[in-house]
Amino acid sequence: MGGVTKLWAGVALGALLLAVTGCGGGGPTSAAETVARRPLYPWLKGPTRQFLIRGGDDAVQTFGREAPIGERKQASRVIHAWMRTRAAQAWTKDCSYLAPGYAKSLTADAHRVSGGNVRTCPQALAHFGHEASGSYKNTLGGLPIVSLRIGSGLGYAQYHGNDGHDWIVPVRRQNGKWLVANATPVGRSS
Repeated sequence: MGGVTKLWAGVALGALLLAVTGCGGGGPTSAAETVARRPLYPWLKGPTRQFLIRGGDDAVQTFGREAPIGERKQASRVIHAWMRTRAAQAWTKDCSYLAPGYAKSLTADAHRVSGGNVRTCPQALAHFGHEASGSYKNTLGGLPIVSLRIGSGLGYAQYHGNDGHDWIVPVRRQNGKWLVANATPVGRSS
């Protein structure tokens, strides 16, 4: 076999091997795989990335900006205390951790549906019971708030619960302090 023939045979064999094994070494083979491998929100930095769900509702995770550690610790202390009072069904103390606007709205709703019998936030929490507060289980336990997304006096605390689920607690800034803005944590779903 001549030199030129051997050269073309080698090139053909190389091209065949390249075609069979692929040239990218295991890269995505379809547009869907390419999209699935792209990082979600590459501009988004910080602990909120732990809560992103591809194809899920990531509105909370992309809301505002990540709070400084000091604010996250302050919100964590408030939410820990609130969760303990919720679990104990200590409604008066529970209301002390709620943002005033939320407590007022909750009380007005309970007043309306109770025929005017409910007049205070503790009465509203007792009246609504599990409908307002969900399970009284403390899903935070001793775990920290992982992320606090903030913007314009509003925020969303995110944590990995001791029950294996991810949770969000809406918060509102009042007089330099984070307060809870919902009667129960909200389960993080896709």
